[in-house]
Amino acid sequence: MGDREELKERIYGLMNGLLDLETHPVEESRYVEDEFGEDKVCGIAYREILEANERLCERLHSGKGDPDVEIIMDGMMRISYHLCMKMFDYGAFFADRD
Repeated sequence: MGDREELKERIYGLMNGLLDLETHPVEESRYVEDEFGEDKVCGIAYREILEANERLCERLHSGKGDPDVEIIMDGMMRISYHLCMKMFDYGAFFADRD
């Protein structure tokens, strides 16, 4: 994986709170915030999604999790990941044009 691809993945990991910064600190964490913090837009939205999922599973009497809801969640996560990677590439492309 090239340096740019590694940077994209690192920034994505930082924004999604996926990196263990205590064990593996990275320079970019000084600039890139975890967008899934409790009071952040993504954190609030994700909590709402989880609560809606729980209510739906209760209504369906399916216990813990529903296969169709999991498919929806996985699909939305793949879409989000793809858009994030493309947005980084477009940002780099347009920044290099100046």
